Amino acid sequence: MTQPVRALDMAPCHSPRSAPFMRIASISLVKDEADILEGFVRHNLHFVDRMYIIDDRSTDNTPEILRRLCAESDAVRVLEDGWTGAFHQARRTTAAMRLIQKHEDWDIILPLDADEMICASDRAVFEEDLAAIPAGMAGAFAEMRYLAGPNDDMAIADPLTRVRQSLGYNPASVFKSLAPKALLKDATLAFDEGNHSLLSHGVRVPTHTLPRVPLAHFAIRSVDQIAVKCMKHYVGWRSREDYTANFVPTLVAGAQALRDEPRFALSPSAAIIPAYCAGYALEAAADRPFTERRGTLKWPELAVSPPYAQVIGLFDQLIARAAAGDALVKAAGGDMSADAVARVIAERNALQLEMDRLTASTSKLARAYWKAVGRRLFRSLRKRNLVKR
Repeated sequence: MTQPVRALDMAPCHSPRSAPFMRIASISLVKDEADILEGFVRHNLHFVDRMYIIDDRSTDNTPEILRRLCAESDAVRVLEDGWTGAFHQARRTTAAMRLIQKHEDWDIILPLDADEMICASDRAVFEEDLAAIPAGMAGAFAEMRYLAGPNDDMAIADPLTRVRQSLGYNPASVFKSLAPKALLKDATLAFDEGNHSLLSHGVRVPTHTLPRVPLAHFAIRSVDQIAVKCMKHYVGWRSREDYTANFVPTLVAGAQALRDEPRFALSPSAAIIPAYCAGYALEAAADRPFTERRGTLKWPELAVSPPYAQVIGLFDQLIARAAAGDALVKAAGGDMSADAVARVIAERNALQLEMDRLTASTSKLARAYWKAVGRRLFRSLRKRNLVKR
């Protein structure tokens, strides 16, 4: 029987730690999250041992905040996955999971978005819930969603302090998955889109939700923030070659709601918020400060993410892609046909695959051949005026 939505019972736990100490790592894919990023890292480091973060070409203060956090603590690591295309969250998070497990032994690996905070009274409670995940099952967090309201004091830069309106949470629901050590041995283990479930051989793994530890999800921190988020995700998801209408429907609905806005300036009651929160009982939101907050900001002056700067940054990335497309057309001899451009792309991809294979080889002959292939690729691109002489 589904348990009712309820507020989080945060009575302190005074029992001794019953579970053995676990090594826990998180993976995050972030983009233009400067307003919440420092708070996100400082809070969650009280519950995980290391945070691996991929910066997805941010245009705000996100890279600087990450640089400072990495300099301050070895528990924060920035991963470079080289991705420059559409938004493929599941593929990139899965690749990161496999990479970090290969280099270090973890008991739990969990994905966290930059607006998600582990909501527990202490780490012992968190580990006790993790230790209770049945064998062969994935773990999961329920969601406790926080929402910006019209009475928020926007002079407070820190959204973990400013945003107080929260919906209850259903302790039996599944919001975000996590992978226990036993499942990490499965070479086919993968996250689905949104990281809501784990898949083994393409089939969803049975899931056990942590009963006492949800994720506090600061999904809507201001109307400007959610408007820009919907626009960026609209571009990212819609540009995927495999996009279908069932991908992130709320984000797309939010972007569609912006079409009907008569002005750039949005009111706190703009239609984008109910469109993005379809299925949530917004009228049930209650005042609940995030009292589980851990850590304080050292650089509040960086916790800004101007909306227009982010939109212009998105335009710059789209312009770069269009310029690359023009370069391919030029390389194909000015022929605009899809076949001509496809031939250039296929040649480049074939050479890159060969170089990747040879780079991984320890053979002296292979390394020499790799250099020869590299020279061949350089000459091929130079003939097409894609690289400078």
